[in-house]
Amino acid sequence: MVRIFTDPDEAPNGILNLERFGPKPQTASEGGVVEVYTDGSCHGNGSTDAKCGSGIWYGEGDERNTSTRVGPPLPLTNNTGELIAILESIQQNESAQSINIASDSQYAIETLTKLSQTWLSKGLAGVKNPEIVSALMGEIMAANGRINLRKVKGHSGDHGNDAADILANAGANKPEPDSIDLTMGKAISALGAKINTLSQAQAYRLIMRHKTVGERTRTARMMIRTRAAVEASTDTDFPAEAIWSSLRQRKKGTLSQKFSVFAWKGLHEGHKAGLYWKHINPDRLICQPCNAPVEDLSHILTECRMSGQETIWALAQKAWELTGLPWPEISLEMILGIGKIVVKDDKGKVLDGRTRLLRIMISESAYLAWLDRCEWRIGREQNTLRAHTKKEITAQWRSIISRRLRIDWALTNKVAFGKKALRPAEVKRTWKGLTMANNFKALREDITVQGVLVGTGGTACQRRPPGRNR
Repeated sequence: MVRIFTDPDEAPNGILNLERFGPKPQTASEGGVVEVYTDGSCHGNGSTDAKCGSGIWYGEGDERNTSTRVGPPLPLTNNTGELIAILESIQQNESAQSINIASDSQYAIETLTKLSQTWLSKGLAGVKNPEIVSALMGEIMAANGRINLRKVKGHSGDHGNDAADILANAGANKPEPDSIDLTMGKAISALGAKINTLSQAQAYRLIMRHKTVGERTRTARMMIRTRAAVEASTDTDFPAEAIWSSLRQRKKGTLSQKFSVFAWKGLHEGHKAGLYWKHINPDRLICQPCNAPVEDLSHILTECRMSGQETIWALAQKAWELTGLPWPEISLEMILGIGKIVVKDDKGKVLDGRTRLLRIMISESAYLAWLDRCEWRIGREQNTLRAHTKKEITAQWRSIISRRLRIDWALTNKVAFGKKALRPAEVKRTWKGLTMANNFKALREDITVQGVLVGTGGTACQRRPPGRNR
């Protein structure tokens, strides 16, 4: 067995230094067996002003009952609160013969039981909350007695769980964060990973964890603008990590992988457009048909005549009007942060179906504008006479949106996708008003301009996009 990324001081020869944990207690605490309920809470989950707390309940009026406020740099999420509650319950009972912990978090229980050995072998590569998970593993290894985890159903009338929930909410509302001891995690992290268990992607994540990489100025600048646009739309200031995470989110199949890669490059200002050509080919810096001094991504997606964006956004807005909701103002920053944009009703309730529809329409429309611009620049040799016609663009847009509708219905197949399958009711809420009255799997014919329908002929609706973008 060979381990890599080890710390020789903490784990000489890849073997855990047990002296690191200190001497174990020789006697058990009074009572021997400890019964405890734990819970986590987070208000404003994922935002910069989120309030996270954890609660530990031993019994009515027990002086050991604990409320903890969790603060940065730890992630402010509900799962963080759940893990911290279990961590502190173990730390408070180091000499107990047995600690019986009841939690309503399936995530926390599976983390410490079913997944812990695999994650430890892989050096916690790709694991969320690695600092907390490693500290928990260290505390469990150092514990003198047995630790038992039990799943209880949350908000089901279980008195202990409800009491822990009250304590967790009280912790989240404390004015200042509490100090949390994560030192045991250093010894676990020092073990590194078994080289024969790692994939190439996991090994790369471990390399990047040990490598200090500064933030690029252009990336920071674009991220600030994107966060401001998202906050203006949602009244929530999301941290940069939440914006990046939204592009990796594949749940419910809302954002396509191709758009996510496109937006990721956009946040890094890494597309070969605009200032990229300043010192390479100044002629490519400008957009001659539009007489724009810089053909940057914002110009391509919201201003350029050659990308077809005007027609594309008009089609998207016309389709969105069928929902009866206001169409947002389109900007580059909103497009890049679309993964965190939500649609709410008059009472402030998030409409999950309409949120999915808006994200699908904006992401697919923006990516189509980018593809048409690249095809005109490269495939059509920047010839203004060969620019995409309105009829071509309309057929392309309808074809793409129709395809997303078909994919949504395909994702409802429980035989193929199991628990990850979409619910048919959610798909209906997403596309309500845009499909035919007698066929939920087909778009209405009046969504696009009259006479331009998918399958009516012509190369525009039959052509398969070239190369890796097909």
